[in-house]
Amino acid sequence: MRIRLVFAWVILALSAMPQSAQADGRADSMALFRKAYGRFKAGDVPAARVVLLNAIKADPHNAIAHVLQGRVYLALKDGVAAEAEFGRARDSGIAADDIRHLMANAYLLQDRPQDAIDEADPSHVPGRFAVWAARVRAMAQLSLDNDDAATAELNLALRLSPRNSAVWTDIGHFRIENGETAGAVDAADRAVALDPRNVEALLLKGQLVRTQYGLTAALPWFDRMLAIDPNNLDALLEKAATLGDIGRSRAMLATTRQVLAIRPGNPMAFYLQAVLAARARNWTLARSLLQRTDGKLDDLPATLLLAGAIEYQTGNYEQAIDKLARLVGMQPENMKARRLMGAAQWRQGDDASAIDTLRPIADRPDADTYTLTIVGRALERQGQRKDAALYLDRAAIPTRAEPSPLDVVADPRQLAALRAAAVANPGDTKTQIALIAALLRADQGAEALDVSQALLARNRGAPMAHVLVGDAYVATGNYAAAATAYRDAANISFTEPVALRLIDALRRAGNSAGAVEVLNLFLSQNPQDVPAQLLAADVMLSNGQWDKAINILESLRGRLGDRDAALLNNLAWAYFSAVRMDQALVYAGKAYDLAPANPAVGDTYGWILFQTGRDRQKGLALLRKAAGQSPRDAGVRWHLAQAYAATGAGAQAKAAAQAALALPGFQDRAKAEALIARY
Repeated sequence: MRIRLVFAWVILALSAMPQSAQADGRADSMALFRKAYGRFKAGDVPAARVVLLNAIKADPHNAIAHVLQGRVYLALKDGVAAEAEFGRARDSGIAADDIRHLMANAYLLQDRPQDAIDEADPSHVPGRFAVWAARVRAMAQLSLDNDDAATAELNLALRLSPRNSAVWTDIGHFRIENGETAGAVDAADRAVALDPRNVEALLLKGQLVRTQYGLTAALPWFDRMLAIDPNNLDALLEKAATLGDIGRSRAMLATTRQVLAIRPGNPMAFYLQAVLAARARNWTLARSLLQRTDGKLDDLPATLLLAGAIEYQTGNYEQAIDKLARLVGMQPENMKARRLMGAAQWRQGDDASAIDTLRPIADRPDADTYTLTIVGRALERQGQRKDAALYLDRAAIPTRAEPSPLDVVADPRQLAALRAAAVANPGDTKTQIALIAALLRADQGAEALDVSQALLARNRGAPMAHVLVGDAYVATGNYAAAATAYRDAANISFTEPVALRLIDALRRAGNSAGAVEVLNLFLSQNPQDVPAQLLAADVMLSNGQWDKAINILESLRGRLGDRDAALLNNLAWAYFSAVRMDQALVYAGKAYDLAPANPAVGDTYGWILFQTGRDRQKGLALLRKAAGQSPRDAGVRWHLAQAYAATGAGAQAKAAAQAALALPGFQDRAKAEALIARY
């Protein structure tokens, strides 16, 4: 876990300096120290470091210069170098107790939490450093998952210094770790109000704004940090990542280069550049940039996912599986990792492993076509044709499935064990979530609602608690109540899963205008979000805004490639409706090549072929096939009726029109009745 600590500089008493301070070298050293301290206070940490190197060179025994240099390294997140400087300060005469809080922080940066706790023992830390030491102990206890001990230390720090911006910043980080997003927002607001120049508080606020409101809204907070500390690496890296997610690739690249100019070899900067190369599908460059991190980020989930994607895209399936297996072991609910790992296993010929990896996704109601197809083909190769047909038939379903209730791998067969565990551990949030997920998978919506409402009562500041209540309401068919729950979650954390759930619930509750309003708001903050863009394209298509739909879909095609049949099918329909027939035929044909068993794709291709006159016979055959594959799709039946009528096949036209009229949701009733009357 990455720990961020904010500390105010406290000048140690000059009486702690050795008597040799009057020597010429000492005088020069102290002059440089004062200059460095000014740079440090102004936020120019790199410059302070350089000046301090000269101060220490002038007098290697200048104890407070070593202390300040250690403080500089703390600001630069270099715990090893900081520890060395504090050790030299002790050797030069600084009392060990006067810098225990600093040394403890150096240990914490090295992921040595127990050493930090021991070093910052309150029995050895002077009272003037008690707040600082308590905060170090709190973050150390948090990293050891000792939440109660961490809470006690933070409460102590707050009692000692209730208006301390740094303490409130730590409280904010603690609340994030415990899922209390609303409480974290309150803590960050307090921290910024108490000290508007606290860059760590501003960083926390920016991160929370990004979650609460969106990417675009977060950028000004990182810029505020940089106005105070232009070389702050955390602010630059957060800004770079946010710019990349917004789609401002050039600005992202420029910002990462700024980081590398300040800190050559910074691994996170190279990682972000690798992400940028991967988005451009330049896998060779992405691998080269990722290698320049020198393995320093190899254990991070994001790095494992990127590395796995690079290996998969370059055909190194065994290496991809190795990296993705580590990630799935760390995060079993990571659906992206599962999809990629399962695809790599399938391409390597390991059908059994691919099925095991992908079934938790394939068995969900919102399983994607690609996953369903892989599981189906893998089962086919194992000779399980009956089971394979179930997945392949679902892969051919023309409509996009609604969002699944939870991105959690849950087994409804374990309900009895989960109920018992939940009763035995009512305060264990993870256990309660696992039970709710299993109940929803087992269609036990009423019980899921009871459990989720009880969880919400204990965790009103956690967006996930509101989401769970919304999911349970969806399961019981109460979409208006679900929308209210999702809106409460969105007010705390307006992320993609929350936004998509809210949009879906509003649509189902009959509030289409509200759904579009939420969609537009989300896209204004997250303009590159793929699911939201697909929804926006659907809205444009339904409103007849063909050119706008084309612009969105072409942009997505440029990013995702030509492997999504649904996207290509929608693009073909948009071009056809805009009377741009050549493009319509190209994309309809590509979509059909990818998904010939998908009746929506076959209907679009057949209708365009028939209407343009390019190949009416083939078009009619495709329309017949689509109607047979999806007999309850009124739109497909109506296309077939019109095609029959155009070829003079009156009886068939009448039968197809009557079939369309009998189906719910059919929109062209008057035209269909007129066609029937002709025959």
